[in-house]
Amino acid sequence: MKDPRWPASEEALAHARHFLTELTGRRVVVAPHPGVDGLAAAVLAIRALQAAGARVTARVPGKGEHAFSPAFQERLRAAPPDALVVLEKLAPWGDPSVPSAVPTLVVAPQAEAARAPGSLVLSARDLEPAVSCSLLTYALVSPQVVPGPLEWLAVLGTVAAQGVDAPIPFLKDALRRAGRTAVTESVALLNAARRSSRFAAPVALEVLLRAGRATDITRGNVPGVDTLHDCRLEVQREVLRCSKTPPRIASPLALLLFSSEAQVHPQVAVRWAQRLPEHLIIAANAGYLPGRVDFAVRSRMPMDLDVLPPNTRGGSLSREEFLRFAARLGFKGLRDIDVERRGAFPG
Repeated sequence: MKDPRWPASEEALAHARHFLTELTGRRVVVAPHPGVDGLAAAVLAIRALQAAGARVTARVPGKGEHAFSPAFQERLRAAPPDALVVLEKLAPWGDPSVPSAVPTLVVAPQAEAARAPGSLVLSARDLEPAVSCSLLTYALVSPQVVPGPLEWLAVLGTVAAQGVDAPIPFLKDALRRAGRTAVTESVALLNAARRSSRFAAPVALEVLLRAGRATDITRGNVPGVDTLHDCRLEVQREVLRCSKTPPRIASPLALLLFSSEAQVHPQVAVRWAQRLPEHLIIAANAGYLPGRVDFAVRSRMPMDLDVLPPNTRGGSLSREEFLRFAARLGFKGLRDIDVERRGAFPG
Protein backbone atom coordinates (compact mmCIF):
# COMPACT_ATOMS: atom_id res chain seq x y z
CA MET A 1 0.00 0.00 0.00
CA LYS A 2 2.58 2.54 -1.15
CA ASP A 3 0.11 4.68 -3.08
CA PRO A 4 -0.80 7.56 -0.71
CA ARG A 5 -4.33 7.69 -2.18
CA TRP A 6 -5.10 3.95 -2.02
CA PRO A 7 -7.03 2.33 -0.41
CA ALA A 8 -7.95 5.79 0.91
CA SER A 9 -6.22 9.13 1.29
CA GLU A 10 -3.92 9.57 4.26
CA GLU A 11 -6.04 12.51 5.38
CA ALA A 12 -9.22 10.45 5.38
CA LEU A 13 -7.54 7.58 7.23
CA ALA A 14 -6.15 10.02 9.81
CA HIS A 15 -9.62 11.46 10.50
CA ALA A 16 -11.11 8.00 10.92
CA ARG A 17 -8.26 6.85 13.18
CA HIS A 18 -8.73 9.92 15.34
CA PHE A 19 -12.42 8.99 15.71
CA LEU A 20 -11.44 5.52 16.94
CA THR A 21 -8.69 6.63 19.31
CA GLU A 22 -11.06 9.09 20.99
CA LEU A 23 -13.24 6.18 22.14
CA THR A 24 -11.02 4.96 24.99
CA GLY A 25 -13.22 3.86 27.87
CA ARG A 26 -16.41 4.54 25.94
CA ARG A 27 -19.23 2.22 24.91
CA VAL A 28 -19.13 1.52 21.19
CA VAL A 29 -21.47 -0.52 18.98
CA VAL A 30 -20.06 -2.06 15.80
CA ALA A 31 -22.78 -2.68 13.18
CA PRO A 32 -21.60 -4.60 10.10
CA HIS A 33 -23.26 -5.69 6.89
CA PRO A 34 -24.13 -9.38 7.43
CA GLY A 35 -22.09 -10.56 4.45
CA VAL A 36 -18.61 -12.03 4.91
CA ASP A 37 -16.89 -8.78 3.91
CA GLY A 38 -18.80 -6.78 6.51
CA LEU A 39 -18.35 -9.39 9.25
CA ALA A 40 -14.60 -9.65 8.62
CA ALA A 41 -14.37 -5.85 8.75
CA ALA A 42 -16.29 -5.93 12.04
CA VAL A 43 -13.75 -8.26 13.66
CA LEU A 44 -10.91 -5.96 12.54
CA ALA A 45 -12.72 -2.91 13.96
CA ILE A 46 -13.51 -4.72 17.21
CA ARG A 47 -9.88 -5.72 17.69
CA ALA A 48 -8.71 -2.12 17.12
CA LEU A 49 -11.32 -0.69 19.48
CA GLN A 50 -10.39 -3.23 22.15
CA ALA A 51 -6.74 -2.25 21.72
CA ALA A 52 -7.76 1.39 22.18
CA GLY A 53 -9.51 0.53 25.45
CA ALA A 54 -13.09 0.96 24.24
CA ARG A 55 -15.97 -1.15 25.54
CA VAL A 56 -17.21 -2.80 22.36
CA THR A 57 -20.44 -4.57 21.49
CA ALA A 58 -21.27 -5.98 18.06
CA ARG A 59 -24.85 -5.80 16.79
CA VAL A 60 -25.64 -7.26 13.39
CA PRO A 61 -28.71 -5.52 11.91
CA GLY A 62 -31.67 -7.88 11.55
CA LYS A 63 -33.01 -9.57 8.44
CA GLY A 64 -33.79 -6.90 5.87
CA GLU A 65 -32.27 -4.14 8.02
CA HIS A 66 -29.14 -2.03 7.92
CA ALA A 67 -27.49 0.23 10.47
CA PHE A 68 -29.54 3.27 9.42
CA SER A 69 -32.88 1.45 9.28
CA PRO A 70 -35.44 3.16 11.55
CA ALA A 71 -35.94 -0.03 13.59
CA PHE A 72 -32.19 -0.47 14.20
CA GLN A 73 -31.70 3.20 15.09
CA GLU A 74 -34.69 3.02 17.44
CA ARG A 75 -33.16 0.05 19.26
CA LEU A 76 -29.93 2.04 19.47
CA ARG A 77 -31.74 4.97 21.07
CA ALA A 78 -33.28 2.68 23.69
CA ALA A 79 -29.82 2.07 25.20
CA PRO A 80 -27.54 4.47 23.33
CA PRO A 81 -23.80 3.80 23.24
CA ASP A 82 -21.29 6.62 22.98
CA ALA A 83 -20.49 5.88 19.33
CA LEU A 84 -21.44 3.66 16.40
CA VAL A 85 -19.12 2.13 13.79
CA VAL A 86 -20.89 1.01 10.61
CA LEU A 87 -19.18 -1.32 8.13
CA GLU A 88 -20.74 -1.61 4.68
CA LYS A 89 -19.82 -1.57 0.99
CA LEU A 90 -22.20 1.26 0.12
CA ALA A 91 -23.48 3.34 3.01
CA PRO A 92 -27.19 2.50 3.38
CA TRP A 93 -28.42 5.92 4.39
CA GLY A 94 -31.86 6.20 5.84
CA ASP A 95 -33.72 9.50 5.86
CA PRO A 96 -30.88 12.06 5.48
CA SER A 97 -32.81 14.58 7.57
CA VAL A 98 -32.79 12.24 10.58
CA PRO A 99 -29.49 12.25 12.48
CA SER A 100 -27.90 9.06 13.67
CA ALA A 101 -28.71 8.20 17.27
CA VAL A 102 -25.02 8.66 18.21
CA PRO A 103 -21.76 9.90 16.62
CA THR A 104 -21.05 7.49 13.79
CA LEU A 105 -18.07 6.36 11.73
CA VAL A 106 -19.08 4.75 8.44
CA VAL A 107 -16.46 2.62 6.68
CA ALA A 108 -17.93 1.99 3.23
CA PRO A 109 -15.66 1.80 0.16
CA GLN A 110 -18.30 2.96 -2.34
CA ALA A 111 -20.04 5.53 -0.15
CA GLU A 112 -20.62 9.12 -1.06
CA ALA A 113 -20.07 11.87 1.48
CA ALA A 114 -22.07 11.62 4.68
CA ARG A 115 -25.69 12.63 4.31
CA ALA A 116 -26.68 12.05 7.92
CA PRO A 117 -25.71 14.69 10.51
CA GLY A 118 -23.08 13.46 12.95
CA SER A 119 -21.58 10.89 10.58
CA LEU A 120 -17.96 10.62 9.43
CA VAL A 121 -17.40 8.54 6.28
CA LEU A 122 -14.26 6.68 5.23
CA SER A 123 -14.65 5.84 1.55
CA ALA A 124 -12.56 4.61 -1.39
CA ARG A 125 -15.06 5.75 -3.99
CA ASP A 126 -13.72 6.13 -7.57
CA LEU A 127 -10.34 4.64 -6.65
CA GLU A 128 -8.83 1.81 -8.69
CA PRO A 129 -8.59 -1.03 -8.04
CA ALA A 130 -11.85 -1.22 -6.11
CA VAL A 131 -11.48 -1.88 -2.39
CA SER A 132 -13.44 -4.25 -0.15
CA CYS A 133 -14.77 -3.04 3.20
CA SER A 134 -12.53 -5.47 5.08
CA LEU A 135 -9.41 -4.29 3.22
CA LEU A 136 -10.27 -0.64 3.86
CA THR A 137 -10.83 -1.46 7.54
CA TYR A 138 -7.54 -3.38 7.65
CA ALA A 139 -5.72 -0.30 6.33
CA LEU A 140 -7.54 1.85 8.88
CA VAL A 141 -6.71 -0.23 11.95
CA SER A 142 -3.24 -1.53 11.06
CA PRO A 143 -1.41 1.12 13.15
CA GLN A 144 -3.50 0.17 16.22
CA VAL A 145 -3.11 -3.62 16.12
CA VAL A 146 -0.51 -6.21 15.19
CA PRO A 147 -1.63 -6.52 11.56
CA GLY A 148 0.02 -9.81 10.56
CA PRO A 149 -2.25 -12.19 12.51
CA LEU A 150 -5.32 -10.32 11.23
CA GLU A 151 -4.36 -10.29 7.54
CA TRP A 152 -6.47 -13.38 6.82
CA LEU A 153 -9.62 -11.44 7.71
CA ALA A 154 -8.90 -8.83 5.02
CA VAL A 155 -8.22 -11.67 2.58
CA LEU A 156 -11.43 -13.45 3.54
CA GLY A 157 -13.58 -10.36 3.08
CA THR A 158 -11.90 -9.36 -0.16
CA VAL A 159 -12.36 -12.81 -1.69
CA ALA A 160 -16.01 -12.83 -0.59
CA ALA A 161 -16.64 -9.39 -2.13
CA GLN A 162 -14.45 -9.52 -5.23
CA GLY A 163 -13.30 -13.08 -5.83
CA VAL A 164 -9.92 -14.81 -5.70
CA ASP A 165 -8.76 -13.06 -8.87
CA ALA A 166 -9.47 -9.50 -7.71
CA PRO A 167 -6.75 -7.13 -9.00
CA ILE A 168 -5.66 -6.17 -5.49
CA PRO A 169 -1.92 -5.66 -4.90
CA PHE A 170 -0.37 -8.56 -2.97
CA LEU A 171 -3.69 -10.46 -2.77
CA LYS A 172 -2.20 -13.55 -4.42
CA ASP A 173 0.56 -13.82 -1.80
CA ALA A 174 -1.80 -13.02 1.07
CA LEU A 175 -4.26 -15.64 -0.17
CA ARG A 176 -1.48 -18.21 -0.27
CA ARG A 177 -0.56 -17.39 3.34
CA ALA A 178 -4.18 -17.64 4.44
CA GLY A 179 -4.79 -20.86 2.50
CA ARG A 180 -6.82 -20.53 -0.69
CA THR A 181 -8.98 -23.61 -0.14
CA ALA A 182 -9.69 -22.75 3.49
CA VAL A 183 -10.61 -19.17 2.55
CA THR A 184 -13.03 -20.10 -0.23
CA GLU A 185 -14.67 -22.83 1.88
CA SER A 186 -15.00 -20.44 4.84
CA VAL A 187 -16.60 -17.81 2.60
CA ALA A 188 -19.23 -20.33 1.47
CA LEU A 189 -20.04 -21.36 5.05
CA LEU A 190 -20.19 -17.83 6.42
CA ASN A 191 -22.32 -16.53 3.54
CA ALA A 192 -24.83 -19.31 4.08
CA ALA A 193 -25.47 -17.99 7.59
CA ARG A 194 -27.07 -14.75 6.38
CA ARG A 195 -28.86 -16.44 3.49
CA SER A 196 -30.58 -19.07 5.62
CA SER A 197 -34.12 -18.58 6.89
CA ARG A 198 -32.81 -18.45 10.47
CA PHE A 199 -30.54 -15.49 9.56
CA ALA A 200 -27.55 -16.74 11.53
CA ALA A 201 -25.22 -13.85 10.65
CA PRO A 202 -24.63 -13.14 14.39
CA VAL A 203 -23.41 -16.75 14.74
CA ALA A 204 -21.08 -16.24 11.77
CA LEU A 205 -19.65 -13.15 13.47
CA GLU A 206 -19.06 -15.14 16.67
CA VAL A 207 -17.25 -17.80 14.63
CA LEU A 208 -14.99 -15.17 13.09
CA LEU A 209 -14.28 -13.60 16.48
CA ARG A 210 -13.21 -16.99 17.87
CA ALA A 211 -11.17 -18.10 14.85
CA GLY A 212 -7.49 -17.32 14.48
CA ARG A 213 -7.28 -18.42 10.84
CA ALA A 214 -9.51 -19.73 8.07
CA THR A 215 -8.63 -23.34 8.83
CA ASP A 216 -10.18 -22.96 12.29
CA ILE A 217 -13.50 -22.60 10.46
CA THR A 218 -13.06 -25.34 7.87
CA ARG A 219 -11.85 -27.82 10.51
CA GLY A 220 -14.59 -26.91 12.97
CA ASN A 221 -12.12 -25.83 15.64
CA VAL A 222 -14.43 -23.15 17.07
CA PRO A 223 -18.04 -23.31 18.32
CA GLY A 224 -20.73 -22.35 15.85
CA VAL A 225 -19.36 -24.02 12.72
CA ASP A 226 -21.98 -26.79 12.93
CA THR A 227 -24.66 -24.11 12.63
CA LEU A 228 -22.97 -22.76 9.51
CA HIS A 229 -23.02 -26.23 7.94
CA ASP A 230 -26.74 -26.55 8.74
CA CYS A 231 -27.38 -23.18 7.11
CA ARG A 232 -25.44 -24.19 4.04
CA LEU A 233 -27.48 -27.38 3.62
CA GLU A 234 -30.73 -25.44 3.98
CA VAL A 235 -29.68 -22.85 1.41
CA GLN A 236 -28.57 -25.52 -1.06
CA ARG A 237 -31.91 -27.30 -0.65
CA GLU A 238 -33.88 -24.09 -1.16
CA VAL A 239 -31.87 -23.11 -4.23
CA LEU A 240 -32.64 -26.49 -5.80
CA ARG A 241 -36.34 -26.26 -4.91
CA CYS A 242 -36.86 -22.71 -6.10
CA SER A 243 -34.85 -23.27 -9.28
CA LYS A 244 -37.60 -25.69 -10.39
CA THR A 245 -39.99 -22.75 -10.72
CA PRO A 246 -41.19 -22.46 -14.35
CA PRO A 247 -40.33 -19.06 -15.80
CA ARG A 248 -42.82 -16.54 -17.13
CA ILE A 249 -41.49 -15.09 -20.38
CA ALA A 250 -41.94 -11.55 -21.71
CA SER A 251 -39.00 -11.57 -24.09
CA PRO A 252 -36.24 -10.61 -23.50
CA LEU A 253 -37.24 -10.97 -19.84
CA ALA A 254 -37.83 -14.11 -17.81
CA LEU A 255 -39.53 -13.89 -14.42
CA LEU A 256 -39.26 -16.60 -11.78
CA LEU A 257 -41.70 -15.99 -8.96
CA PHE A 258 -41.38 -18.18 -5.86
CA SER A 259 -41.51 -18.04 -2.06
CA SER A 260 -38.71 -18.94 0.33
CA GLU A 261 -37.73 -17.58 3.72
CA ALA A 262 -34.09 -18.06 2.66
CA GLN A 263 -32.26 -15.44 0.61
CA VAL A 264 -31.85 -17.62 -2.48
CA HIS A 265 -33.11 -15.32 -5.24
CA PRO A 266 -29.58 -14.29 -6.35
CA GLN A 267 -28.46 -17.92 -6.75
CA VAL A 268 -31.68 -18.87 -8.55
CA ALA A 269 -31.18 -15.95 -10.95
CA VAL A 270 -27.61 -17.06 -11.67
CA ARG A 271 -28.75 -20.62 -12.43
CA TRP A 272 -31.45 -19.50 -14.82
CA ALA A 273 -29.09 -17.04 -16.53
CA GLN A 274 -27.08 -20.11 -17.54
CA ARG A 275 -30.20 -21.88 -18.81
CA LEU A 276 -31.62 -18.88 -20.70
CA PRO A 277 -28.49 -17.01 -21.86
CA GLU A 278 -30.43 -14.71 -24.20
CA HIS A 279 -32.79 -13.48 -21.50
CA LEU A 280 -32.52 -11.13 -18.56
CA ILE A 281 -33.56 -13.13 -15.50
CA ILE A 282 -35.60 -11.65 -12.65
CA ALA A 283 -35.80 -14.07 -9.71
CA ALA A 284 -38.45 -12.74 -7.33
CA ASN A 285 -38.89 -14.11 -3.81
CA ALA A 286 -42.18 -13.34 -2.08
CA GLY A 287 -41.25 -15.21 1.09
CA TYR A 288 -38.04 -13.59 2.31
CA LEU A 289 -39.56 -10.60 4.12
CA PRO A 290 -43.20 -10.23 5.20
CA GLY A 291 -45.22 -8.06 2.83
CA ARG A 292 -42.36 -7.59 0.37
CA VAL A 293 -40.95 -9.14 -2.79
CA ASP A 294 -37.15 -9.28 -2.95
CA PHE A 295 -35.69 -9.83 -6.38
CA ALA A 296 -32.35 -10.36 -8.12
CA VAL A 297 -31.54 -9.54 -11.74
CA ARG A 298 -28.92 -11.47 -13.68
CA SER A 299 -28.02 -11.98 -17.33
CA ARG A 300 -25.18 -13.41 -19.37
CA MET A 301 -25.70 -10.65 -21.94
CA PRO A 302 -25.57 -6.86 -21.50
CA MET A 303 -29.07 -5.43 -21.74
CA ASP A 304 -30.22 -1.84 -21.68
CA LEU A 305 -33.81 -1.62 -20.41
CA ASP A 306 -35.31 1.72 -19.47
CA VAL A 307 -37.75 0.05 -17.07
CA LEU A 308 -34.93 -1.18 -14.83
CA PRO A 309 -32.77 1.15 -12.73
CA PRO A 310 -29.29 1.52 -14.28
CA ASN A 311 -26.85 -1.24 -13.31
CA THR A 312 -29.46 -2.82 -11.03
CA ARG A 313 -28.77 -6.27 -9.60
CA GLY A 314 -31.89 -6.47 -7.50
CA GLY A 315 -34.13 -4.74 -5.04
CA SER A 316 -36.98 -5.03 -2.55
CA LEU A 317 -40.51 -3.77 -3.17
CA SER A 318 -43.81 -3.98 -1.38
CA ARG A 319 -46.16 -6.55 -2.92
CA GLU A 320 -48.27 -3.81 -4.51
CA GLU A 321 -45.19 -2.04 -5.91
CA PHE A 322 -43.85 -5.30 -7.31
CA LEU A 323 -47.11 -6.10 -9.11
CA ARG A 324 -47.03 -2.66 -10.77
CA PHE A 325 -43.32 -3.12 -11.57
CA ALA A 326 -43.98 -6.53 -13.17
CA ALA A 327 -46.86 -5.13 -15.22
CA ARG A 328 -44.60 -2.40 -16.60
CA LEU A 329 -42.13 -5.10 -17.62
CA GLY A 330 -44.82 -6.90 -19.60
CA PHE A 331 -45.92 -9.54 -17.09
CA LYS A 332 -49.64 -8.86 -17.16
CA GLY A 333 -52.25 -10.52 -15.04
CA LEU A 334 -50.25 -11.17 -11.87
CA ARG A 335 -52.45 -11.09 -8.76
CA ASP A 336 -52.00 -10.74 -5.01
CA ILE A 337 -52.10 -14.52 -4.65
CA ASP A 338 -49.00 -14.77 -6.89
CA VAL A 339 -46.92 -12.82 -4.39
CA GLU A 340 -48.22 -14.36 -1.18
CA ARG A 341 -45.65 -15.49 1.36
CA ARG A 342 -45.69 -19.29 1.44
CA GLY A 343 -42.60 -20.06 3.52
CA ALA A 344 -41.05 -23.34 2.47
CA PHE A 345 -43.72 -24.30 -0.07
CA PRO A 346 -42.95 -24.13 -3.79
CA GLY A 347 -43.80 -20.96 -5.68
